[in-house]
Amino acid sequence: MVYNHFRSPQISGDKKDALLAQQVQWQIEGTERRFKEIQDSFNGLLLQSNNHIHTVETKVDALSCSISDMAIEIAKLATIIEERIPKK
Repeated sequence: MVYNHFRSPQISGDKKDALLAQQVQWQIEGTERRFKEIQDSFNGLLLQSNNHIHTVETKVDALSCSISDMAIEIAKLATIIEERIPKK
């Protein structure tokens, strides 16, 4: 009787401690998993933004080349117009 009087609360406390430790461990694992998912999401977004930036840079380079070509053609046209229109 005396043994159970001291032993039962100890067993009950040990069970509560074990359950609390397990709950804490699950919370830690869940938090680590969520942080990993967030990091993976961030890495995916970073890769996507880098791809978009590269695409925009490529298009800007192509546009710059087109503008340069147009400037040359406009200069040629200006020269032809100046030669053909008589000066006053």
